[in-house]
Amino acid sequence: MKKILFFALVVVFVLSTAMVFAGGEQEETAAEGAEKFKVAVSLPPANNAWQAALLDFVEEEAAKDTDEFDFTIKNAVDNADQLNMLTTFKDGGYDMIMVLPGNGTMMTPICEEIYEDGTKTLIVDRGIESDKYTALLMGDNYGGGQNAAEYIGEFLNGEGRIAILRSYVGIPIDMQRYNGFMDVLEADYPDVEVLVEGDGEFNQEAGLKAMSNILPAYDNIDAVYAQDDEAAIGAITAIRNAQRDDIKCVTGFGGSESAYEELQKGDSIFKASMSYTPSMGAEAVKLAKHILQGGDFEKDNILKSEVVTSENVDEHMYHAY
Repeated sequence: MKKILFFALVVVFVLSTAMVFAGGEQEETAAEGAEKFKVAVSLPPANNAWQAALLDFVEEEAAKDTDEFDFTIKNAVDNADQLNMLTTFKDGGYDMIMVLPGNGTMMTPICEEIYEDGTKTLIVDRGIESDKYTALLMGDNYGGGQNAAEYIGEFLNGEGRIAILRSYVGIPIDMQRYNGFMDVLEADYPDVEVLVEGDGEFNQEAGLKAMSNILPAYDNIDAVYAQDDEAAIGAITAIRNAQRDDIKCVTGFGGSESAYEELQKGDSIFKASMSYTPSMGAEAVKLAKHILQGGDFEKDNILKSEVVTSENVDEHMYHAY
């Protein structure tokens, strides 16, 4: 009788243990199968220091909260590739598509289509030519242009001749930085003359090339407004190569480490950067998560542009890219 009772207890124990493990497996399977928010991130080529740093911030923040969010992050090879990428993302069943448009004008129609199809759309850094999006997070490009005009106008005591290095002429971010600059110049510094414009894009090579083409045509230039820090550094290289001492002031935009190092020298012709940092990549991912979780948010989120000079550069160096 005791043997029978012992055997019965063993059977009960084995069955109970099996049920516990089975229940645990079912719970684990259920957890693994829990539906996540799917987010696609489309970025332009990481072909300059700012974009590369922004990608790092995006990837770092996207790696968090993986039990709730599934991020697909892709860098385009060029504008055509980004357009194809977004077209594919549009039909991919994503809850949100986050876009940093390489060319805001070119990406406007596909971003509008994504939004009109009911997919939440977050535009980052460079705007599109439409208000058909869920949210926008970007630096104050127009305000940065205004700051640059104020700085150069004051530096030249309201009178002088300048060159402008734009950034892919005609795209929204270029127009914002250019229009902010020109509006202040025309209103407050009418005796500052814009001699010539080139395209410094967003890299040192283009800045070097554009400035090298400008210098032989003009014997005297007082200042250069570059719409990107890396383009500004390229322009300074061209100025030094040509042994020109007429140019007393160059300003940039963005907050690159190479530009900040010029400011730290104290005696460089690079005088100021209209800065906001690539850490906005992390802020954009946080905003995407917040929106998908049903949180309240502003449609347009504009990060203030600060004027960084030799006097305050040490305070900003940890943000440099």
